[in-house]
Order: sequence, then C-alpha cells, then structure tokens
Amino acid sequence: MISSLLAATVAAPTAIFAMTAWVNLTAQISLTVLVIALGFAFLRLVLGPSTPDRVVALDLVATLLVGLIAVSAIETGDVIFLRVAMVVALFNFIGTIGFCWYLHRGSHQ
Repeated sequence: MISSLLAATVAAPTAIFAMTAWVNLTAQISLTVLVIALGFAFLRLVLGPSTPDRVVALDLVATLLVGLIAVSAIETGDVIFLRVAMVVALFNFIGTIGFCWYLHRGSHQ
C-alpha cells in the first residue's frame, strides 16, 4: 500500500511537468531552433573547406543531437531518453578525441 502510494507520488511530478503548456511550447520552440542549427551544421559538414572544419561540424551535429534528445525527454517526461543522450554524448566525446588524435598524428608524418 505504502509503496504504491510512494510510486504514484514520485511518478506524478514528471507527468504533470511534461503536460504543462509552457513546457510544451518552450520544447517546441527549442526543437525548432535545434533543427535549424542542425541544418546549418550539416551544411558546414558537407561544404567545409578543410578536414578540421568538418570534424568540428561533425562534433557540433552530435552535440545538437544530444540537445534534441534531451528536449524530447523533457517534452515527453520519459527518463530513458536522458540515458540515451548520455551514451550519445560519450560516443561523441570519444569520436572527437579519436579524430583529433588522427589529425595530429597525420601532420607529423
């Protein structure tokens, strides 16, 4: 009895928070801005004049993807999206370090 009551009170704030009209409006605006920024970053990825510019653009695309996932988690109230965002951010970090190491090593040979 007490555990079900406790579970209902713990789960209720996230659902109420996700249903607020202002949160939904802010999430929609944020998603729109992030998608526009993602388009510009992807354009830089394709048109970048050099390899380091493309690496930075790829890092920005992955970071904006983490932002999109986080805003989606806030909008839906589902916590699992935040775990997915953390995994994507970790792979983004490791990939960026790998690209930088490759570029740095290639310039000395």
